[in-house]
Amino acid sequence: MKLLSTSVLVIFALFITSCATKILEIDNADEQLKMAEYDKNIKLKELQVVQIPPTEIKEEIAKPKETDKKEVVQKTPEIKKELTKKLKKHVPELEGQEGFDGRRPLADPFMPGEKVTLKLSYFNITAGTMDLEVLPFVQVNGRKSYHFRIAGKSNSLFSSFYSVDDKAETFLDFENMTPYNMSISVKETKQLREIRSYFDWKKNKGTYWEKKITKKHGLEERQFEWDIQPYAQNILSAAFYMRVFPMEPGKTIQFRVADNKKNMVVKGHILKREKLVTPLGEINTIKMKPEIEMDGIFKPIGDVFFWMTDDDRKLVVRIESKIKIGTIIASLVEIKKE
Repeated sequence: MKLLSTSVLVIFALFITSCATKILEIDNADEQLKMAEYDKNIKLKELQVVQIPPTEIKEEIAKPKETDKKEVVQKTPEIKKELTKKLKKHVPELEGQEGFDGRRPLADPFMPGEKVTLKLSYFNITAGTMDLEVLPFVQVNGRKSYHFRIAGKSNSLFSSFYSVDDKAETFLDFENMTPYNMSISVKETKQLREIRSYFDWKKNKGTYWEKKITKKHGLEERQFEWDIQPYAQNILSAAFYMRVFPMEPGKTIQFRVADNKKNMVVKGHILKREKLVTPLGEINTIKMKPEIEMDGIFKPIGDVFFWMTDDDRKLVVRIESKIKIGTIIASLVEIKKE
């Protein structure tokens, strides 16, 4: 697996490497790709959504609010200092304290129903689309959790060369902001693949399962376990978790990521504010460049850049990732905020 943004975008580089025409079809593939051992670790239950009548919503809005931590923090340095004393300490320390009350962000950027659609282009040719979604809350192993999904699909033009219909999902604990799992389903011209990972926070262990089917090699499997560090994200949840941090040009955010037997620290250097011209009009954004630390050595992730909306939501509206030949660009098509 690749890291962070490249883990999501690299599948689209495959669009130009083959000349097949449709998703691989294998008899009994669903049965072969089942992950029974993984399924034992994740117990899902839908959370019932309570609908509030519009009149009650209006009344609630009209009521004087109790102290809003985020608003108070922005008023004066004196009030900010006093309020900071009352906030729970954020861990791990490497993530800093600004913008958190314990593990919870003061400004929650995630809204169920949120969906950002990006167009994936290569040499100015549209290859397909990628959706980044925040789905309704679910209960995972008895705890309220976020449900994140990233999906990528090739369009009809590129499907004539290489078809892609891939989905990745993860559940993030609402209170602890730590992931339970990662689930990736790959349906492409040359392969069918299922990937699962599970983080056991009682033991600080990560387990990885993978099953892949190709016409040449048939079914291939691998599984391994490794020690993970407290509060680490997986490579999928990292693409969402980076949005919980306050961002100002010149600052650097950082957090732990565990993937493929590796433990690392991802840093995001906030470069500048930039106004993007999009099909939805001009959008004020924050531009960020990530890098990775492994074994105490920082390694740039090539030329990869993220643009996020310059507000509390920090929606990802553009990604650029240079590969060996050219650059894959994910540019904004549509935003559904809730």
